[in-house]
Amino acid sequence: MNDNTQPLSRWMTPDDVAKPTSEGGYDIAKQTQAIWRMEGKIPYSKISSRFIRYDRLELDKWLESHAVVKVA
Repeated sequence: MNDNTQPLSRWMTPDDVAKPTSEGGYDIAKQTQAIWRMEGKIPYSKISSRFIRYDRLELDKWLESHAVVKVA
C-alpha cells in the first residue's frame, strides 16, 4: 500500500459497492443492489429507512458461496 491509498472500510454504502473493483468496490449497480435486497439475495444492514450499509466481510462470504465452479 502506498501513501495515496486508504485502507478499505468494512462498512460500505450502496455507492461504495457500486464502485469498480479497481477502486475497492464490487461493481454492482445501485439498482441491482436494490432489487437483490428486495429479493433477499444479498446481505445488508438497514440502519433506518434511509441508511443501507453492507459489511465487506459478509459480501465476500456471499460472493464465495455463489462462485460457479466448472468441472472439466
